[in-house]
Amino acid sequence: MKFGKTFESHLTHEWRQQYMDYSELDAMIRNAVVNAPDRQVQKSSRYVREQDSSVDPAVAEYYENFRRNFFAVCHQELSRVEDFFAQKMAEARRKLDEIKIQLTAVIRTYNARHMGFVCSEFYLSLIMLQNFQSLNYTAFRKICKKYDKYIKSDRGAAWFKEYVSQAPFSKEEELMKMITDVENLYTTHLTHGDRAKAMEKLRVPPLRQVSPPARVFMAGMMLGLFVVSAIVVLLSLIYASNSTLLYTFGRMYRGLITWVLCCFYLAINVYVWQRVGINHVLIFELDARKRVLPATFLELSSAIGYVCTLSMLMFLHHKEFGVDVPYHFPLISIGLPLLLLINPIPMLHLKARMWILRCFGRIVAAPFFHVQFADFWIADQLTSLVQCIVDNYHLVRFYFRYYMKLPTAFDFEPDFMVPIIRCLPPWFRLAQCLRRYYDKHNKPHLYFLNACKYFSSIIVVIFSTILMETSDEYSSMFQNPWIWPYLLASLVSTIYFSVWDVIYDFGLFQVWKGEHIFLRKHLVYRKSFYYFAIITNVLIRFIWVLEICFIYYNVLLPNDCKTIASFLEVTRRFIWNYLRLENEHLFNVGNFRAHRDIYLQPIGKFTEEDSRIDKSVQTAGRQSSF
Repeated sequence: MKFGKTFESHLTHEWRQQYMDYSELDAMIRNAVVNAPDRQVQKSSRYVREQDSSVDPAVAEYYENFRRNFFAVCHQELSRVEDFFAQKMAEARRKLDEIKIQLTAVIRTYNARHMGFVCSEFYLSLIMLQNFQSLNYTAFRKICKKYDKYIKSDRGAAWFKEYVSQAPFSKEEELMKMITDVENLYTTHLTHGDRAKAMEKLRVPPLRQVSPPARVFMAGMMLGLFVVSAIVVLLSLIYASNSTLLYTFGRMYRGLITWVLCCFYLAINVYVWQRVGINHVLIFELDARKRVLPATFLELSSAIGYVCTLSMLMFLHHKEFGVDVPYHFPLISIGLPLLLLINPIPMLHLKARMWILRCFGRIVAAPFFHVQFADFWIADQLTSLVQCIVDNYHLVRFYFRYYMKLPTAFDFEPDFMVPIIRCLPPWFRLAQCLRRYYDKHNKPHLYFLNACKYFSSIIVVIFSTILMETSDEYSSMFQNPWIWPYLLASLVSTIYFSVWDVIYDFGLFQVWKGEHIFLRKHLVYRKSFYYFAIITNVLIRFIWVLEICFIYYNVLLPNDCKTIASFLEVTRRFIWNYLRLENEHLFNVGNFRAHRDIYLQPIGKFTEEDSRIDKSVQTAGRQSSF
């Protein structure tokens, strides 16, 4: 692999603007070769010969101008690298002194777990700084070597020796000593002298860690099993003749199918985020040492999908399996993943599963806990899974009625719980926004406006419920007077959500002319993807209009419309995830935030309540608007 690609693949993306611009300097050298006026060099020659400049004054002037311009740019790049490195080293010295004071004081003054987190994150920041130092030093050496190679000169090596080799950022002794100090402090104070355990806690995985071949193989095998079984399910549905069984199949499995689709979308999201350099591990405040790799997401999604499709096959072909009643099989699809999620045994990524459960706990108790990015992001996913949640409620209700031998077991119509369930996801987000409004001291009106957005969604649910309950009194949908408040509320809410998506969640419409019109200055994906995302986001937001038309003109049944709308909404959220995390990533890039923040309180002034309040305020301050 060429060094330019290696350089781009190993740099810390949040600090990208502070690295030397290797590609620009490389392009300058290549352009110098292409545009050289030296007629003595054959067109097929790869190099410009600087010593030939004595033959032609024009060539001599060309080389001299290029030399001045090239090394002027090198000086600018070196100055930027040195300034940033000096700033980070000063921060590191201050934090190391504070950590030494905290660890050498009475250990009860600080929670040991918190100090372990502080040391591990500080160690990670030092490793990132070491990577910054090493990459830039190597990049300057490579570009100077390339200058000498293409220009046939020795001035590149001389400049590197005079300026880069003597620059403070190229001296690694102090940084290495700080890394060793953290290792020794962690070993002495937090692992009671067990260095192997300390290094296990501190060791940082490669910044661009790839999935192990065994994990990739397992993911591919599970994906293959899922695809084959899904094809068999589709063929079975096509040739099935029992319409009553098919209706029950659709009502019992629609929520599960939506959930499986969401899991696959998430696996693709994680893969693309890692591929384009969006640090989702930092955005979600995860431990980089224990992160779940994209292949693992694919393996888990495929496994859940495979279990679900096997359950479908047994449901559709229950007689071939010697089973008279097929209604027990969907319980496997919903029960097995749930049991694995809450399983306390340290297997199958226990820490990741406990992290998810903690997030759900904070979401349910949203007004009483400070809101982290992961909390509101998961709550936003739930707003797109409303129909899936309702379907799963219908499934649970079915089993309760079925095992109680109630005659209404096969009644999948909504009851009083359905509007309450539909209001829960927007309520979670509303409560989170109000909590952020309470915590935030800078521009709190944005959080109040965001809360109003989710309140409008609750209003839509209320009018929709009233419209549905009164529909039997009228022969036509538009004869019902409640249709007009419902349409007005839906229109206002949809416009509200659509505008908020593109302006605040995506961070677009910052540029109104030029090449990136309606977008923003910095883009991670291809430009066409942003226009596609804007259009599809708005169109799917307004899918309820098409749904009303189909129902009114008897094109589709309401149940079929809900199925299509549910799948489309999950797809919209899948696209939304790319731009939302990109916007948060650019926020971190703008603040040069490449690792989780570290909070230290003065000795003697720290209480558990102070820690909670400080973390709440600091977390609120470092996130972009949501």
